[in-house]
This record gives sequence, structure tokens and C-alpha cells, in this order.
Amino acid sequence: MLRNFLQITFRSFLKNKSFVIVNVIGLGIALACCIVAYYNAKFDKDFDSFHSNKDIVHKVTITRDYNGRDQAFGITPFALGPAIGNSISGIEAVTRYYGTSIPVRYEENIFSRQIAFVDNNYFDLFDFPMLVGDKNSFQDKSRVLISNQFSQVLFGDDNPIGKIIKLYIGDSDKIYTVGAVFKDIPENSSMQFHVLVSVENYIDLMEIEEHSWNGWVAATFLKVPDESKIPAINKELEKFVPIQNIARDDWEISSFYTERMTDIPHTGRDTWNYWLWPGMHPAAIVAPSVMAILILLLACLNFMNTSLAISSRRLKEIGIRKVLGGVKSQSIVQFLGENIILCIIALAFAVSISGYLLDAYSKMWPGLTLLMNFSNNIELWVFLIGLLILTGILSGAYPAFYISGFNPIKILKGSVKYKGGGLLSKILLSLQFILAATGIVCAVIFAQNAFYQENLYMGFDKDQVIAVPINDNSEIEAMKAIAMQNPNIDKIGLSEEHIGWGTFVLNLKSGEEEHEIRGYDIGQGYFETMKIRLKEGRHFDMDFMESERGKALIVNEKLVEDYKWESAIGKRMRLNDTTEYTVIGVMEDFYPQGFWSKMNPIVFRLGAKERMRMLVVNADIDQLDGVNSFLKEEWEKLVPNATYPGFFQNKTLSEAKDVNKNILNIFLFLGVVSIILSIVGLYTLVSLNIIKRTKEIGIRKVLGISMFRLIRILNTEFVFIVLISSIVGSVIGYFLSDMLMGSIWAYYKDFSISSIIIPVVLIVLLSILSLSAKVYKAANKNPVDAIKYE
Repeated sequence: MLRNFLQITFRSFLKNKSFVIVNVIGLGIALACCIVAYYNAKFDKDFDSFHSNKDIVHKVTITRDYNGRDQAFGITPFALGPAIGNSISGIEAVTRYYGTSIPVRYEENIFSRQIAFVDNNYFDLFDFPMLVGDKNSFQDKSRVLISNQFSQVLFGDDNPIGKIIKLYIGDSDKIYTVGAVFKDIPENSSMQFHVLVSVENYIDLMEIEEHSWNGWVAATFLKVPDESKIPAINKELEKFVPIQNIARDDWEISSFYTERMTDIPHTGRDTWNYWLWPGMHPAAIVAPSVMAILILLLACLNFMNTSLAISSRRLKEIGIRKVLGGVKSQSIVQFLGENIILCIIALAFAVSISGYLLDAYSKMWPGLTLLMNFSNNIELWVFLIGLLILTGILSGAYPAFYISGFNPIKILKGSVKYKGGGLLSKILLSLQFILAATGIVCAVIFAQNAFYQENLYMGFDKDQVIAVPINDNSEIEAMKAIAMQNPNIDKIGLSEEHIGWGTFVLNLKSGEEEHEIRGYDIGQGYFETMKIRLKEGRHFDMDFMESERGKALIVNEKLVEDYKWESAIGKRMRLNDTTEYTVIGVMEDFYPQGFWSKMNPIVFRLGAKERMRMLVVNADIDQLDGVNSFLKEEWEKLVPNATYPGFFQNKTLSEAKDVNKNILNIFLFLGVVSIILSIVGLYTLVSLNIIKRTKEIGIRKVLGISMFRLIRILNTEFVFIVLISSIVGSVIGYFLSDMLMGSIWAYYKDFSISSIIIPVVLIVLLSILSLSAKVYKAANKNPVDAIKYE
């Protein structure tokens, strides 16, 4: 029985080789995309999952009130952990985490790496497996733990235990001994570091008071075995709010509350001062899934359509089977089994190419590496088997049931002739082209938006600026003096906050109107270096800086709009009813973080010289690499114990570029695969339609019909289907793109009619070329052979 089934299946595949090849490739690509989407979703789902206590660990978050809105902040007071101690019932342990990038020296080599300062009970909450050494050795203040990757960088294959390294923080440095090496931290971890040190070292190096409420840590974590205790714990945490606000009356908070460890990767992007590693960008989660679902549907529709079309060749087989005693269920099993086998072949093809697709997809997103792993991965096997069954049934069930239901007597008498281009096939073809048009429209719209955002003036120079963060005031002045000697540097400026790097936030009142404002304290030359345009008023008077420091503001157009001013120059603004500012200038709006979020009202103030921490230089774009190399060389001479921290300004917008480029690539891939599969499906139907109308074509040619008219008669029906489907798909693509754009960007390109016309014209032209080529070939055959055709 099985042998007979396999023989029939094999012969059927050989007889319809093109059908098999097309569907194996189509389904294979679709299934490979599903595998990529699975690993992508799993990467996000498994964030921090390697910690055995992840379900009972909570992070403390604070909120501040901004005009009636509670804004979450990720940082917590340095003193909160010790203050909680054992005072709150239900909390089994409290630990703090602070991460920062600082120089690490081994012998003559110096590296900038992420350092974590933690409490001694850190490993009571979190799991970081040790490869060698004792994980608790870091409790000795003279010892550190390092990652395996960093150990390889520092020591190669030498035994790292007992090796000496030096850490630098500001003007302080300290020698440490390596006590253990831990396994490299997965990329989907909220805490990323290469060196782990006791928090007591941070207290010593920074000379801070452990019980001071003025300092901050990146996170305070609580171990709470009983989830039902959380509401009571949140209530107990409120007692620390007034203590914190007394210590920092200039930065009052509203509340403390707890978040589950499993939730923070997804809430981190909406949390200010989030000093941990955020989860995946929503676009990176949604886009692959959308692509995989659309391509899988398209491939299944193509499979179903071509299966229905090819089945016209097997009507006599079905009739003979039934006459010889075969029952309907046997025919269903035969045809459905063939489809399942074809899907198994397609799945094997998908697995063979998914490794390549995973690698290509991983390169698209920083901090994301997806690897195929079949060992000890039951979830993957369940997913693949489920995908196989779903695809086989979805694409093959209807053809199997439909074909096996024909009456055998009518089949053998020839009174049943399955119409390969029937209504069902046309509906399926329409759905294919709707999906294809949807994908192409999305690709066109995202391409237009990427070009628009790339070339839109952002209100400052993003392409010709190098920024060098420097905390030491003497070093920043020395670097400024050195930079002034380079003839290729056109402008030099200083600031405390920097566009795309950080701001301060304050509430300013004008009359009864009060708004939350983001601000920058800047120094001499910053406006000119960043090429910020002044719309009205004047710049700060650098010759009389002291007279304007703390008194004058330059505001953006958004602030003027929010305060509903007709003219801003000379307007007075108050901070905490104690400090009064006067508006002396209005600058054009700019997008400091790109186009992610709504534009904020912004002010510029003159900052104190001793607090400047950012050196910015502007140079011709052709000279920029040379200028950066010059600054790096001079930095290494000036500050030999720290790695060069400079970066190109457009780096601050790199995530926006990556998201635009990668989503564009995803939809381009979707569009190309969609149109190829749809054209193949169309070609199949046209071929069968021509076979069905072979005698008609011959008779028409004998009667003298022109080639053009014959092509038009045979093509019109299908061109109409393609045209209507393309228009419907374009409308769907338009709204889908608008929804996706709105979920990603606050500002994006308004779609034009070309966004729909281009895909429709492209699809129709490709379809007409495909149709005409096939029809022209058929129409050129000898009409005598056509008339004799059985």
C-alpha cells in the first residue's frame, strides 16, 4: 500500500516537474521566513530568561509628575537599597546594579569596556555561569570577574586567574586581580557588562556616601518569592518618597513602584534614564512576522491554485480508481499525502536556506545574532512540525477534497472537464495579486520615507560634526586648544548637554501657562558648530557672557507654539517662581533624536564653563575622517589612560537609519517574492487556459484573426483580474504602511498617489509581458495542429 502510494507520488512529481519545483521553492522561501520570524520572536520572548529567578525578581522604578502625566524613570537612588534592607515584609533580598563604560588597562593595552558595580548578594538573584574561578571572589574588593570574551582579548589562551588589570574612573585608578571568568552574556540580556566589581569599589573610587540620596544607580532589584506581596511592597516603598524629595528638592519624584523582570525589556523604551539594555525595537518584532505570514499565505495560495489547475490532468486517474473499487477517502489520502510530501521537501529546502536568511537578518540589527539550533530544542521541532501540517492542510486540503468528489462515470464518459481557469482559481489568483500589491506598496512607501527622512533637514548639521565627550574640564580646554591648530576644522564649540546625547528637563511658567521643557546648557561656538538656524532675535552675547548666564534663553518654534505667543522676543519665563529668564532668540525646530517621538519645546541656556563636557567640531565632509584620526591621535597623547571617546554626529541617528533600511529590505524581499510567485501562478493558469482553448485558437487563426486581437481576447480576462487585484492590494498596502509608520515614527512622509500608481503599473506591466509571451507562443503554432488537438 505504502509502496504503491510512493510510486504514484513519485510519478506524479516527475510528470509535473515545473509544478513541483515552483512550489518547493515558493513554499521553501515562505517556510524559511517563518523560521526567521520564529527565532526573532523567541529572541525577544527569551529576554533575561536565563536567570532562574526571573519570575520572582522585580525592578524598582520611580515616577515624576509632568503636567499631570506620570513619567517613568529607570534610575533609583543609591541609598534606596540599603534603606529597604530587611524593613519590608515579602522582600527576600535587595541588590543594586550600576553599569558604566570605563578604561581597563592590561600591561600596555587599554580598552573601554562596560563595568558593572553590584552588591555582594548579586548572584543570589541572577545567574551568570562561571567557566573558571569562584563567582563570589568579587566580594573581595581587590578582585574582579571578567567575561570569557574579554579574557580572550586580554590574555589569549593564558590562565586568567590571578592576572592583574587596572580600572580608571576619573582621576582615580585601582589595581585588581582576576578572580573568575564568567560565560559571555547573551545579547538578549538587560544587563550587559564585561567586568563585574563590588559596589564598594565604586563608593571608594567616587568618594560618595553610601546612604546619600543624591546619587543614582541603574537599577535596584528585589527578590519577591510571593507575587501577592507586591501591592503591599509598592505601598511600603512610598515612605521613601519624602526622604528622596528632601534630599533632591530640585528633582522631586511622585512614587516608587515595582516592575517584573520579565516586563522591563518591553517597557524600557518608554522609560527615561533607562540605563539597562532595552528590548528589541517594536518594528524589529512586527516586521518579520508580517512578512512571514504574507509570504506563507501567498505561497499556499499559489500551491492551491496550481494544484487545482494541474488536477485537470488527473481526472481519468480518479475515475479509474473509483471504478476499480477505490473509495473517496483513498483519493483524498493520495492527493493530500502528495501535498504533505511536497511540503516536507519544501521544509527541507527551507531549513537549508534558513541559516543564510538568519545570518543575513542578524546583520541587519545591531545586538541581534540568530543561530539555527536543532539540538535540545523541542520547541523548534514542535514549531516546524506544526508549520508543516498547517501548510500541507492549508495548501492541499481543498484540492484533495474537491478533485476526489467527481463522479467516475461522468469522468470516463468525458462529460466532466475540470476548468483549470475556473472561478475558484481566479479568486485565488486575485488573492495572490492582492498580497503581492500589498507587499510592493509597503516597499515603495518605506523606500520613499527612508529617502525623505535621510534628506530632510533636521535643524542641525548631522553629517559634518564630530563630538568628543570629556568630563574633565582641563582636558576639554586642552583638546579645544589642540583642535584649533588643525586647519581642516572649520568650527569648534562646547556644551554640557548635546543634541542626540542628552538633555535636562525643567518646568517653565509664563503667565499661567506651564510646560515641561527640555534644555541644553551650551558654551562658546556651539550654535555655529552645529549650524542651528536662528529664526528671529539674536544669539547669546559671548563678550558679556556673565550678564546673560542664568538670565537669557533661546527657544525653539515648538515652545512658542505651546505657549501660544505671537512674538517670543522679550517674553519672561519663571523656574520654580525663583529664577526668571528672558527670551532673546527663536531657533528653528530641530529633531534631536530623529523622528521617533513628537517634537518637544526646547530651550538653550549659557552653561558654566567648568561644567562643559562635550567638544564638538565641524569640518568639510571630505576631511571628516582625517580630522577624527587627528583628534584620536592627540587624545591618546593627552589622556593615555582612556580610549578615544569621539563619535560622528550621525551615529546618534544610526538606529533610525537601521530601522528604515531594514524594514525597507524586508518589504522589498516580500514584494519581490510576492510578484514572482504571483506571476508564476498567473502563467500556470494562462497555460491551462490556452490548453483548454487550443481548438478555439486554431479555428480563430484559420478564420483570419490578427495576432494582436487574439492576444487581447486571451489576455483581457486576466489583465482585468490583475488590475483590480493590484488596486485593492495597493489600498490595503497604503493603510498597512500608514499603521506601521505611525507605530514607529512620529514624523514620516505623507504618501503620494505615486505610492499606489507605481506598484499597480509595475504589476500590470509584468503580468502583461508574462501573458503576452505565453499567448504569442501559442498563437504562432500551426492552426492545423491546434484543430487536430484532443
